[in-house]
Amino acid sequence: FFQPFPPPSAAVVAMAVPKLVVFDLDACCWYPEMYMLRQGAPFRPTADPNVLQSSGKEAVRLLGNVRNIWKELHSDERFAGTRVGVASRCDEPAWGRECLQKFMVQEGVSMWDVAEDGQLVEIYKSSKQQHFKRLSEKTGIAFEDMLFFDDDPYNIQDVSRLGVTCVETPEGVTKEAW
Repeated sequence: FFQPFPPPSAAVVAMAVPKLVVFDLDACCWYPEMYMLRQGAPFRPTADPNVLQSSGKEAVRLLGNVRNIWKELHSDERFAGTRVGVASRCDEPAWGRECLQKFMVQEGVSMWDVAEDGQLVEIYKSSKQQHFKRLSEKTGIAFEDMLFFDDDPYNIQDVSRLGVTCVETPEGVTKEAW
């Protein structure tokens, strides 16, 4: 006589949800990387919500399932207690910030908005560990309660040393990686 396992308790499910989800930007959330653009800002939206156009008429595309994942983090009640941040060494920080402000995850809500109006956006040349230390200081969230997505294996190795759960995303943040 087989008896299935009971569903997990609300407490167990709550513990399984990270308190902070952090994303790298270039080649993780979008492509091309900012340094690859001949001309960047200003960026403008296109008919496709997954694409912005640079001043040089180059397309910057969200990778994988990024838009839907950010929307889910923003609006799905399972993630009501989860915060969203960015840890990036983007070569053009102002361009990265502008793209975050212009990529919309749903009507009237940008990626910048989801990252608490940019309060949890760390874009500068430094070790990713430094980005995470700042995010932890700002939020009071322990490294062990964070989840990080990045396409660079070195960054994954570096940040995992802090105790952060890391996911390598060589194809961007896909549904499978999520």
